[in-house]
Amino acid sequence: VRSPTLHKMGCSASKEDRQKNTLKSAGTLVYFMGLQSRGEPCRMIAAYGGVDLKDKLLTFEEWGKLKSEKIPYLPYIEQPDGKIKLETVELCKHLATLGGKMTVDEKQTELCKTANSHPMQTADPYLNLPEEAWPNYKLPSLEDWVKQLAPVLKKLAGDLGDGPFFGGETPGYGEAFIWHNIENQMIGPASAQIKEAVGAEDMKKLMAFHAKFKELPGVKEYLAGRPKKFGAPGSFASKLGSEEKSSKNAGTLVYFMG
Repeated sequence: VRSPTLHKMGCSASKEDRQKNTLKSAGTLVYFMGLQSRGEPCRMIAAYGGVDLKDKLLTFEEWGKLKSEKIPYLPYIEQPDGKIKLETVELCKHLATLGGKMTVDEKQTELCKTANSHPMQTADPYLNLPEEAWPNYKLPSLEDWVKQLAPVLKKLAGDLGDGPFFGGETPGYGEAFIWHNIENQMIGPASAQIKEAVGAEDMKKLMAFHAKFKELPGVKEYLAGRPKKFGAPGSFASKLGSEEKSSKNAGTLVYFMG
C-alpha cells in the first residue's frame, strides 16, 4: 500500500514572515491524490494569504481505511493542535481568516456555498472521473447539467457588477471556489455547450473575473506550480493535452497531486 504523500503547498509568505506569525500555520490539508477538485480553492486561499498549509495526499484505498464517523469525508484539515476541521466552506473561510487579506463576509459565504454545490461543483466529477463512473454519482446528462448550470452562471455574471471581483476591488474567499468552478467548467467536456448557453456577454464578464483572479499574488505562483496532469485514469482530465499523442500511449495509470 502506498504511503500518503506529504507536501508543502500554497504558501506565498517568506520563511521569516511565517516565523513571526505562528497563527498563519494552518496545519495539513488532507485530500485525494490526483484530483483537481475541492482541495484547489483551499490551496489558492492559503497561497494568497501567505498561510503555511501542508498537503497529505491519499489514494482511494488509503481513504477507505481512514474514513470513519469522526472523519466522514474529504477534504479536512489536521490543525497544528491536532484537532480536525471539516466542511469545505468552513475550511475556505478559516484559511481566509488566517491569511487576513481576503474579504470574509456573508456574501462570500453564500458564494462559497454556491460554488460547493450542484450545479457549479458538478464540473469536478465530469472532469476528474471517467464517464463510466458518472452513474455512480447520479450525475445528470451533460445536456441537462448545462441547462441547470447556465442560469447560475448568468446570475453570477450579473452579481459581478463593475467588478473586478464580486466584492469590488478586494477578492473574497468564496471567489476562489467560483474561480475553480469556472476553470473546471471551461476545460471540461461541456465547455462549448456552456459558453453557448450562457451567452457571449455574460461569458466575457466571467472570464474577465477568471483572468483577474488567477493573476493575484500567491495565486499566480500556486497555479503555475501545481501539477499539469490530473484526473482518474480514463477521465476527460487525464486526456487533456494528449490529442497529438498516439493512442498507443493511452492507458498508463499514474497518480498526481491535484
